[in-house]
Amino acid sequence: MTNYRSLIGGYFSSTPMDKSKPATVRANNPGAINGTKWEERYPGYVGTQMITGGNPATIFEAPEYGVGAWWDLMRRYRANNKVTVHDIITRYGGAQDYSPYVRAVAKATGFAPDTTIDLNNDQQLLKFGSAMFRYEAGRPLPWSDAQILHGIQCGRAYASTRTWPDSPPINGPKPGPEAPGQVSNGDLLALLQKLLAALAANAANPPAVQTAGGTGSTPAGAGNTPAPVILSFIDKIFGGEALAGSKTMLGVIAYVIVALLKSAGVLGAATPAGQILSVLSIAFTALGGLAKIDRMILSLGTIAGSSK
Repeated sequence: MTNYRSLIGGYFSSTPMDKSKPATVRANNPGAINGTKWEERYPGYVGTQMITGGNPATIFEAPEYGVGAWWDLMRRYRANNKVTVHDIITRYGGAQDYSPYVRAVAKATGFAPDTTIDLNNDQQLLKFGSAMFRYEAGRPLPWSDAQILHGIQCGRAYASTRTWPDSPPINGPKPGPEAPGQVSNGDLLALLQKLLAALAANAANPPAVQTAGGTGSTPAGAGNTPAPVILSFIDKIFGGEALAGSKTMLGVIAYVIVALLKSAGVLGAATPAGQILSVLSIAFTALGGLAKIDRMILSLGTIAGSSK
């Protein structure tokens, strides 16, 4: 009897003939691998079923086995020098015009069509594989990132040892060499440190007040009492005096960080978290601009009142 399951816990299908689900989902075959001979010897192989277009699709006991078979297919493509997003997907479609597929994956991942896919870079593979699986399923994926990573890692191990490991060879994504145009975690940390240091230095050393007495001079009789900070309604809600004048900069920094996290594959562009963080960073930047306008209006009102 077939033992349908998830190898690490998560979504799986035990009804491969249930046509209310996409073929890839019901067959535990995220990559829509289509029944080649080598798959009959692959771990978790159950059989095949006919799908739209009269093509056979492999059924696996667990989706992690299906992801491993997809990784092995990528390895076979590499042996035939099909290594870029465009070449892999075109070969995937039997040399048909798969340009819509290429565009969809490029948009979802941020990779250019000529980006080389590194089979030892789990972060890149997770983005690329998830985008392909999403296109094949035609709907959001039911499998977790952990399930996909497990399949990638165990598939890689199986290709080397011909034994499917009981647990992932490593914990978490394997960094691997960075693909061209990608940003590493080290680069992100260094840039973040520079941005925060610049912001801190700007806050600690505010520009000198320009007066009639010259640069940085203090008006007569003013002593050392600083001018009161005028706070807008937005300032009072978000950070008070501590963040007055800094919200726009913080919003820009947040937006840059989110964009870099997306390009590095740490944060999915299409995931709810990625979309929410992007909207929040843009909104905070806009609030900073509105707060500046509000402070300007309040300042003009104060000046007008004091001149009466």
